[in-house]
Amino acid sequence: MAKNKRKEAKRVSAIVVAAGEGRRFGGREPKQWTILCGRPIVYWSVMRFERDPLVDEIVLVVDATHRAKARTLMTNEFTKVGALVSGGKSRAASVRRGLARVAPDAEVILVHDGVRPLFEDDLITRLVAALVTYEAAVPVTLVGETLKRLSGTEVESTVDRKGIATAKTPQAFRAEVIRQAHLQAQKDRFEATDDSVLVERMGLTVGVVLTNAPNIKITLPEDLALAQAIMAAQGVRH
Repeated sequence: MAKNKRKEAKRVSAIVVAAGEGRRFGGREPKQWTILCGRPIVYWSVMRFERDPLVDEIVLVVDATHRAKARTLMTNEFTKVGALVSGGKSRAASVRRGLARVAPDAEVILVHDGVRPLFEDDLITRLVAALVTYEAAVPVTLVGETLKRLSGTEVESTVDRKGIATAKTPQAFRAEVIRQAHLQAQKDRFEATDDSVLVERMGLTVGVVLTNAPNIKITLPEDLALAQAIMAAQGVRH
């Protein structure tokens, strides 16, 4: 059930989480620092928020060994990065560190994976609008392929894909809700790689914003090649 409506948010803060090791990607440094169209992947992810007029500040969470590189990049290229934070031992811990540096008067907090550089231009607007009704809102893409539940190397059953979607980021939250959700999860020693799950377990409503954009998470080298092709088709040159 939808919760009470409220006025449109006055201040929007974004946490970009780019502190992972990226072991599946390979390479000599974390994947978020791999070059995509002339710039590190994380550059393009942060730029989405830098260019969006609704976003007032950006908190960037990076691995400690790349703080100097991040500081140089962000100081020279961005005006909205208000804090540069070292990541924690888990994604949830990294988000909590980011939350601690968000402006106290933020009404809306967006949480984004630093290796998703391709979400559409109007997504933040639609997510923030959804928070007039819901405590949290996530972008989702409906599953279009047949799903199989496996048992080892065999098919156990076919899953009905009706109403099934994949969650993306950025995810949007009323500030007081995401703060409380992380406090409760930390108290319960509950770990999750998706922030909206923490809101769900509080019994609150998470709204969805449908998207069909190629908002891929760059996890493997072939994802990088796909992102390069998409950006080239969009005319991105740097």
